[in-house]
Amino acid sequence: MVEPKFFETIAPAYDFLTRLFMGGTYESMRKRMLNEDTSQMDILDLCCGTGYISNSINARRIVGLDQSEAMLARNARVKRGNKELIKGNAYQINFKEGEFDRIYNSSASHEFKLFSRLLQKSFHALKPGGKIIIFDIYQPKNRLLRVFMNTFVKYVVERGIMFVHTKEEWAQMVTEAGFEIEELEPVRGLYIFVKARKPEQAGLPAAA
Repeated sequence: MVEPKFFETIAPAYDFLTRLFMGGTYESMRKRMLNEDTSQMDILDLCCGTGYISNSINARRIVGLDQSEAMLARNARVKRGNKELIKGNAYQINFKEGEFDRIYNSSASHEFKLFSRLLQKSFHALKPGGKIIIFDIYQPKNRLLRVFMNTFVKYVVERGIMFVHTKEEWAQMVTEAGFEIEELEPVRGLYIFVKARKPEQAGLPAAA
């Protein structure tokens, strides 16, 4: 996982850089992620950063978790009475079972070597019928895009710390965590959109 001090440095430029790197999907993907009425829901914005999701969503309760104080400070500039920001390591923070209706994770899964562990923690924290929605880079099938992903993106953009997965690996991780996949779709060759649901009669997934 990328050290917090990196985000402390880039926080002022993070929104601009993310908009640039998302290649024209910045607004359209946020609209796709937030395409339902969540006004009466409890929301967790996992790795919330500067507030791409948490400052745009309409919800009863919004919890944003991030490890970077500088990113959270920029997020906090948008004042919302129903928003709570928590500084912490996503691996270590534990929420109550069934605490949230939706969990969002945008442009952050590639920073975690064991993102499958966060999927399991998310499963636990979601109410039965709750959903997790993820958008991030992934490991493309196209050879040229794969070379681009594993050279330029990995070593120039991500400073050598990057853990990306194929579509098939995503499907395996999500289902092994206990979720039912609703959407699993590559976007513009470099990104993937995931939406998965915790079954109404859900048991706990097997330990990793």
